[in-house]
Amino acid sequence: MKTFNSFKLKSIGRKLSVLGVTALLAASCGSDKNEAGPAPVAPPNNTGVVNVPSGTSPIFGDTNAGGSSNALNVWNQLKSQTNCAQGRMQDMTFQLQQNASGTSGAVSGWLQSGSVSGSSQGSYYGKSVNGDLVFVSKVASGNQLAYNVVVSFCQFNDGIAEYIGPNSGMSNFYVNQLYLNNNGSCATGAVSNGQVGFYSPTFGSYVPINFASAGINCY
Repeated sequence: MKTFNSFKLKSIGRKLSVLGVTALLAASCGSDKNEAGPAPVAPPNNTGVVNVPSGTSPIFGDTNAGGSSNALNVWNQLKSQTNCAQGRMQDMTFQLQQNASGTSGAVSGWLQSGSVSGSSQGSYYGKSVNGDLVFVSKVASGNQLAYNVVVSFCQFNDGIAEYIGPNSGMSNFYVNQLYLNNNGSCATGAVSNGQVGFYSPTFGSYVPINFASAGINCY
């Protein structure tokens, strides 16, 4: 796979106006720098099985991947409160691993299918202007920080072709300059800014979806 190039993706993003997706900026409660910290503790033991509905990411049923009944409740609430004009896709689950040492600021990189287990370091929620949702669980795995990413895309077609949907051929998913911010008084954090994108054969190019804070209350 080609090396991740955020500058190229930003350039492409500026040219893609067909979806009418514009970036939202949310007030930060303090930057989560993702800096290397003390050695992580052992992953917690599962204390029970979280029943995850069909079409929902298995991440929410895995406490070792940052899931919990609370995270699932917040996710379901966001879905019920956020409309997709043409319907919502089933959850898509990805992972991204980065070296903890020297890693700071926003998260960028190519996403891989599946999830990674570790010691939970925080959960973050984001939303796009079109109703797409993203959940990011940060975990410490060995000497690395890893990220489990769940995306719920809104479907889009023009009556002739499917651009975003289960049969659209979406591939090569990535995150670009995804800022994760903690709220000191809450158990949940925010994806305050950044993109989740993919290659669309229908568009014939990469499509960046801009995310900002989902505006959830403390849980």
